[in-house]
Amino acid sequence: MFNTEKQLQEHADKIPQNVKDQITGDITSLNEAMTTEDGEQIREALERLKNSSMEIGKAIYSNTSSDNTEEPAQEAQKEESTEETKSEEGEKKEDKEEKK
Repeated sequence: MFNTEKQLQEHADKIPQNVKDQITGDITSLNEAMTTEDGEQIREALERLKNSSMEIGKAIYSNTSSDNTEEPAQEAQKEESTEETKSEEGEKKEDKEEKK
């Protein structure tokens, strides 16, 4: 539970609000279950928290992978732009040479 709370705080900017709400609710449910000392209720609450905490990893991974896919796309676009500019410059030089 402590690790989940820590991850939630550390990566809050990368986690969607609905996931944060779900995890916070599951933490609250687990705390309430612990006060009842009902083993079955504690296990169920712990399992729900475990499942919802996996969403933290998914959210972080999806943000990281989307950041990584954007960078190569931007680089490729810059390279294409540079190549087009060089190609245009080369054509202009050829035109000038032909006119001479």
